[in-house]
Amino acid sequence: MASKRDDFKETTKDIMAKRVGYRCSNPSCRKPTCGASDDPNNYSNIGVAAHICAAARGGKRYDPDMSKEERRDIHNGIWLCQTCSKLIDSDDLRYTVDLLHKWKSLSEEIAILDLETASPAQFVEQDKELIRFYIQCFDRPAFRDEIRMEFSMEDFDRAIEDTIIALNTGVLRTRDGSIIKQSEGKAFVQNPDWREKLYNIVDILTAIRRRLNIAARDGSYHQHKNGSEIIYVFHDPQLEIWLNSSREEILRIMSTICKDIGVPELLFPRCRYSW
Repeated sequence: MASKRDDFKETTKDIMAKRVGYRCSNPSCRKPTCGASDDPNNYSNIGVAAHICAAARGGKRYDPDMSKEERRDIHNGIWLCQTCSKLIDSDDLRYTVDLLHKWKSLSEEIAILDLETASPAQFVEQDKELIRFYIQCFDRPAFRDEIRMEFSMEDFDRAIEDTIIALNTGVLRTRDGSIIKQSEGKAFVQNPDWREKLYNIVDILTAIRRRLNIAARDGSYHQHKNGSEIIYVFHDPQLEIWLNSSREEILRIMSTICKDIGVPELLFPRCRYSW
């Protein structure tokens, strides 16, 4: 017989969704979860009030020491889109309780900042200001150095993740997770061509993280030291080429937007291995 679920009350779900502005709390997603439907008297909702610690025994991250009320409490919930709701239950070793609480806290903080910096619909100059903000996200070693020159793959992965978050939310973070600047996410860009290009960039960044995570699990590269110099040696040369060319493609796409708004293109000097 299946365990009884300690589900959230409807009022709890409603508050959970509103606290993040009806957006997915995954900082790498931030997809709107509520909008108009064909029925003028109704709306569409793809949001899910997901449990951080499972609602029933056998679920992901289930905590037997929690009471029924604690499982049903808003503190144990996180608002996600349907895709991300399924994602967090696909790998509870990766999507831990601590990580989900960090997602929730960051999303609620962003929602507060959105209210404090609310503005009318974006015009051309406002679009340009957003693009100038996004350009800052790429001025870092993760987009300048060849992949073999990375000092730490963990730091590289974090830099790529922070870039995705910045484009999705308008938030730049330091290495310790502190918010250092607030703008708007790419969904606020009104120019449809620029907006589509930014979405393509995020897709490529996400693909880079996935490929690198698979490579790490498969042992597809190793670190090699020679004195004070460190390089990464990839056992599959095509993977190394793809990681380098993918980042170059990102800079190429971003440079086309830079050209449109009249600022220098992202032609960073490439740091190459010196041996």
